[in-house]
Amino acid sequence: MNFIRIEWVPFRKIRSRHTTTNSLTRYSYHKYTTANVPYIHVIRDKHGELLLHKGIEAYNKLKSNHPIKNIPVYISEKECISELEWTYQLFRSCMEEKVNYELKKEYIMLLLRETKNDVERICQNTGCTKQVIFQLIFDWTIPDKYKDLAIKHNRIQLVNEIANNPKLQSYRSVLYPAVFQRKERLTIEKIKLFIAYLEAGYDLNVNSILALENFNKIVDYNEALTYYWDHLTFPDTRIMEGVFYYKGDKNSKINVRL
Repeated sequence: MNFIRIEWVPFRKIRSRHTTTNSLTRYSYHKYTTANVPYIHVIRDKHGELLLHKGIEAYNKLKSNHPIKNIPVYISEKECISELEWTYQLFRSCMEEKVNYELKKEYIMLLLRETKNDVERICQNTGCTKQVIFQLIFDWTIPDKYKDLAIKHNRIQLVNEIANNPKLQSYRSVLYPAVFQRKERLTIEKIKLFIAYLEAGYDLNVNSILALENFNKIVDYNEALTYYWDHLTFPDTRIMEGVFYYKGDKNSKINVRL
């Protein structure tokens, strides 16, 4: 990277990789516009694009409140920088600066996706420990063994849903293993079906040796629908083979398209 200089640039031309713009500070965006002092550091690549480098808090304030203004920035020239390398730099800046948890998490999730969940590689390129990364992406109550498995099998959303949903708290000992079954693997749709089962007044004995097997039966969507359909009754009418009958009066019928 070459020497740093100051230039005035249109804010709208500065690129970032995040969408989270919530701020931790109470500073007004005027702090970043009235003093004519650079608060943002950008990289200019060989194509002339301006890539956010540092000053993420100032960037978020300006983007939320005054995105069309020309602003002074520190500029460094760097002809070749990959998107992954740029994202590493932005994450390092997040960890060094006063940004919120959601923004740090957004960048670490980007890095996980772009490195195919290679936590060791991310640690090497950001200086963060595995524990710090896990603190950003997992609920603290999740056992470590399931955190490692969730990274390996890309099941982060599921284990966090189990940890964060109070309705599932008593069933975690069954739900966590269900996430990593080879067959009948747990999904968000199955979790929703299980919650509906609980809300209907039913329960699951997690202490039974058949707890996981019983759980899999409960959340088998096709089996559940078959059961419900087989036991479905209509108090006033009956539907059969495309003909609608008024119950008790078979002579009164209307052909309908089902």
